[in-house]
Amino acid sequence: MPITEQHTEESLCFAHIYALAGVAGVNYSANRYDYGIDGHFIPVKQRGSRFIDTGFPLDYQAKATVNWELKDKRIVYDLEAKTYNDLVGRTAAESSVILILLCLPKKREQWHSASCDETILRNCCYWHTINGVPTNNETKKRIFIPSEQLLTPASLNQLLALERERRESQTS
Repeated sequence: MPITEQHTEESLCFAHIYALAGVAGVNYSANRYDYGIDGHFIPVKQRGSRFIDTGFPLDYQAKATVNWELKDKRIVYDLEAKTYNDLVGRTAAESSVILILLCLPKKREQWHSASCDETILRNCCYWHTINGVPTNNETKKRIFIPSEQLLTPASLNQLLALERERRESQTS
């Protein structure tokens, strides 16, 4: 029996995340159990001849979907209300969390292809920080992600640098 469509989508999302973290040169972990956070990105620094985690993680919640649209240069997505509330419930003392949304093509046969020359994962991941107050909605909360918030190795490193600055400013 094959895995579910949702698990296939999730696997592709984690493949994107894994590849991005590797190219960005950051450590990456996925939580074994999902309690609202799927994993963490952790920058690495060199201390002498050793490479170590910096201690400035950035948490993430990963989603993958075919149910999205591009409208007015924004990705429109209906996020589960409980997930939305989990994300806005973070305090300033906690690690920041980003939503990572893999926007898959509608047709499953377009999600992945491979040849001797390349492996292609379609389409791409976007990142978004969700701020505000919890929603009273019981099922979904519509969010809008600016299309320039493409998750790339460079944007991931920039997000990690911002998280470090944010955390260090709390101790000054």
